[in-house]
Parts: sequence; structure tokens; C-alpha cells
Amino acid sequence: MAEVGLSERLLAAGQVIDRVDLYVDGSLAKCLGLERPALTIAQNVLEEVLLEALRGERVEIRPPCEVTTLTQNAKSVQAQVVRREFRTLGSATHEGEWKAVESSLINADFLIGADRYDSRVRASLGLGSLDVGAIEMFAIFEGPRAAIHSTMELGFQDGLGSAAFPLPHCRGRWGFQLGSEFCTPPDLGQLRSLLSERAPWHEQAPSGIEWSSVTHFERRLTRRFGSGRVWLAGDAAHITSPFGGQSMNGGLAEARDLVEQIAACIFEVRPTAALEQLAATREREWRKLLGFNVRFDAAATAPAWLSEHARCIVPTLPASGSDLQQLLLQLGLTIH
Repeated sequence: MAEVGLSERLLAAGQVIDRVDLYVDGSLAKCLGLERPALTIAQNVLEEVLLEALRGERVEIRPPCEVTTLTQNAKSVQAQVVRREFRTLGSATHEGEWKAVESSLINADFLIGADRYDSRVRASLGLGSLDVGAIEMFAIFEGPRAAIHSTMELGFQDGLGSAAFPLPHCRGRWGFQLGSEFCTPPDLGQLRSLLSERAPWHEQAPSGIEWSSVTHFERRLTRRFGSGRVWLAGDAAHITSPFGGQSMNGGLAEARDLVEQIAACIFEVRPTAALEQLAATREREWRKLLGFNVRFDAAATAPAWLSEHARCIVPTLPASGSDLQQLLLQLGLTIH
């Protein structure tokens, strides 16, 4: 974001996090310092900052559209794109549906599919995704918070994780991985109950909630990150725990790296093999983040709880790449 001149505005609208406190079985086990702090920010604010920057560059934005078919050759990609509009069924008070109103063909040198977990681009490529862990259910709450600081709290108990972190404007978010309470309404009473049972170190009397949800997250990894002139980034390629924001942040890094390599292919006439190498690097990184076909080794001096919880902790940390390596070094953990 700093490279494109957006970091100052985002920092002003967000809440910095520079420390992660790990609680294991109800006790503080480790404090991790973030060498490069993380930032929590409202999704609509982030989207508007990015959209405004794109408009300033005269980038054409066509919502809501989706790719239906893709064809590619050695020199270009052709995408069939459908634009949809929301049409009400009957009166304005009735439910509606998204109707296809326009179809067009777009020719491009390359295409990046950053179109969510149910990616049509991935499907058009005929790429499936691997289940690399069980489906996990989470109760998530947002609301006013009495004490605001720059610390993210992660808790691990009985195989379940929890997270609490500050949001801008004296607000907070609480998330709890659920074992069986799927049908319990995510109201203030449940939040207070979960805090009492799973996060006794945290403030125990939130005054209210402004938003809540019970949702599921899969742990999935695409079989390939693309081929030829069509590549995937973000949730289209991988899904993981919601706590650390790794999938979205990893997707931003992937898009940046893809664009850099694509620009070199176009303007410097480099071979597309560099994109294959980048995809292989990202796949290795995501196998580590998801704990898929990798080995976790704790240092001889590491605490006993680390080996037991390592596979759960890594996907919840707000870092990847070199930032994650710095946190793993503090923990005394190595991933092979």
C-alpha cells in the first residue's frame, strides 16, 4: 500500500496492532512482537480507498460481472463475461435475483482470477481444490470495547481457537471457533458466555454488539495456481482461518507479484516460465500456512505446548512470508 501511496490514509482510518499475546489453556504463554505492525480497518473503508485509487488511474470497473468461459493461446486470453443486475420479482417488497443483462468478450494478454472462494476463473481452468483440513465453524462478534490497545489476543483450549483484536473507533472483534454451539444465537449473552469460558483474561462485560454471525470456514488449497496466461490470487486459490487475515493479505501480495512478472513478460518479452516459478513458490508457502504435507519442529528450548498447538497457531498469526518467519523465530518453531 505504501508503494502506491495509500498507506497514510489507511493508517489514519485503521487500528495498528504491534503485539500478539498467545494464551494456552487459559494462561498467557507467549507475547510476540510484530516487527512490521498489522492494521485492522473496516472493509468498506479499504474498498473505497482502493476504488478511488483505481478511478484515479482511469481503470475501468464493471460490477457485478463474472467470467463464464475462458480460452487462451500462446499470446492471449479471451474471456466471456456476463454482467448482472438485481431484478425484483413482482413488487419492490418481494425478493429478487441477479439477472444476466449483458454478455461480452474481453481479449487480454493475461488474466488474474481474484474472484473469491467459489472462483469461476478456477472452474473455467478445470482446477479443483484440495480439502486440507476439516470445515470449522466460528461465532464472530463486533461492538464497542472499553479498553483499546494495540494487542491481538489468541487463545487455544481443548483444540479450539479464539481471537480478540481492536478495531478503529473504540470497537473490537471477537471470534470463537465452535465445537458444538452451532444453533446458539450469536447475541450478547453468548458473547459473554464464550468470553467467560474461553477467554477469562479478557474484559468480561462488553456493553453490546453491533454485528454478529455464525459462519463456517473451509481449509482449502487449489491444485494449481494457474497455467499459461491465467493465474489465481487470494481466496480463489486458498482459504484458511479468519483470525490472521492470511488469505486476503496473501492475495494482495500474490496479485502484486503476478502483475510485476506479467509486466516483465509483456514489456521485456520474458518467458511465462517465471509465472510458473512464482506459482510454485506460493504453493509451498501455502502448504506451510495450512500445515499440509509439512513438518513442524520445535526448538529444544521451546515450551511443551508449542508442538501440540503449532498446527493451529500458524494459520491464525497476522503474518506470512518473512514476517511469519520472524514470528516463528520468536516461538522457536520451524516448518519443513
